[in-house]
Amino acid sequence: MTRASAAFLRLLVAHGLAYPVAIGWAFGSIPLSVVHVASVVGLTLDDKEIAHPVLLLVAWPSIGSFVLEHAAGAVWAFARDAARARRLFVAATAILFAVPIVGGGASWIWLVTRP
Repeated sequence: MTRASAAFLRLLVAHGLAYPVAIGWAFGSIPLSVVHVASVVGLTLDDKEIAHPVLLLVAWPSIGSFVLEHAAGAVWAFARDAARARRLFVAATAILFAVPIVGGGASWIWLVTRP
């Protein structure tokens, strides 16, 4: 396998993993975004006043995690020491997966059990 094809495959792996990472961040950041928007707008049931600001707030962690996953993949793809870079890529991916699962799960539990 040539160096270019290995780099392409590594970037492809990072790109494929970036989608579930970004979705995890989107789902994990919804509760805090809802609470923030509700504290600013109030407890209205108007979808336009709530949904649009929440979606804008949810977009930023998703985009950020998507970019970070690609950056970790690029480091792995173009590194001279592929084994070390793969370990860093796996660690970065695990962290990018774990933070929204644990933090988002805790925030969903907090939101649902709130009085």
